[in-house]
Amino acid sequence: MRSSGSLRVVMVFLLLFSIASCGSGGQDPPGQSEPEVLHIAAAANLSYVMPELVAGFRKEYAGYAEMDIRVTKASSGSLTAQIRNSAPYGLFLAANTGYPDALDADGLSDGPPVVYAEGIPVLVYRQGLDCAAVPRCLADSSVKTIAIAHPELAPYGEAAVGILKKEGLFEAVEGKFVYGTSITQTFQHVVTAADAGFIAKSLLYGESGRELEKAGRRWRECSPDSYDRRGLRQSMVLLKGASPAARAFFDYMRGSTARAILEKNGYTVE
Repeated sequence: MRSSGSLRVVMVFLLLFSIASCGSGGQDPPGQSEPEVLHIAAAANLSYVMPELVAGFRKEYAGYAEMDIRVTKASSGSLTAQIRNSAPYGLFLAANTGYPDALDADGLSDGPPVVYAEGIPVLVYRQGLDCAAVPRCLADSSVKTIAIAHPELAPYGEAAVGILKKEGLFEAVEGKFVYGTSITQTFQHVVTAADAGFIAKSLLYGESGRELEKAGRRWRECSPDSYDRRGLRQSMVLLKGASPAARAFFDYMRGSTARAILEKNGYTVE
């Protein structure tokens, strides 16, 4: 009898444990949730300056010092397409004003776009070319390939086309073009194979600048009157449902710390 009673106690205990386990449903304990992630879409010309910008943000906004910040870098056109397809970005740092303005007009923003910097195009070329006259040297028969970012996706590619058309060179050199889907892919063409190419001045600094130096590339800045500067005014926009972290980064990009970082990395800031 004593043994039978003990067995019943064990059975009841197991039943209660089973019910408790099923009731938990595998949920996290109260107060625990998935850590917040800040997703930022950044134009490819910002590739080598974003780590410094993020580090400055963490230092200045201590409440977000440990936040998981993920930056996706691509051409502004590609990022705009991703945003239209519901990519989870909170903030878009574009290479021009056109793409953020279009997203705002379509109701996909959480506030009006703001210009944060102005980019500068440069012509990079191999040793042996005399490019004192930019971009006349590109018509030389020794120049076989010219790297540019695809103008339908990247504002720097559009600026390159504008520079060549203004000089009356576009038709003469169009057959030499090697297209990159972004300015960073164009940069790789310039470093590895192309005789010359148009890239962002921001890519002359840091690790990318060392790559150019190692490859023996030279460069000249394009004259401000050779292209439409409005096309390289870089704008940012908060996207629909932006988190407090995205808003904080938006504010940071308008402050003195971010402006100083951008200026020392080849951008013009007002």
